[in-house]
Amino acid sequence: MTPRKKANSERINVFFSPEILERLKRIADRKGISVSGLVRMIVLDKLNKGEAEKEN
Repeated sequence: MTPRKKANSERINVFFSPEILERLKRIADRKGISVSGLVRMIVLDKLNKGEAEKEN
């Protein structure tokens, strides 16, 4: 099964230590989302907050 391609998106690889990956898995499980979805959410949130800080 191949992941479906999202419009206007590209795939990257990110490597985490086993400890960090386990933490991400627990958080994602609590939220009912995939680890990939969680990482994407965290990155987009951080980028959006950075843009908001530039405006102040």
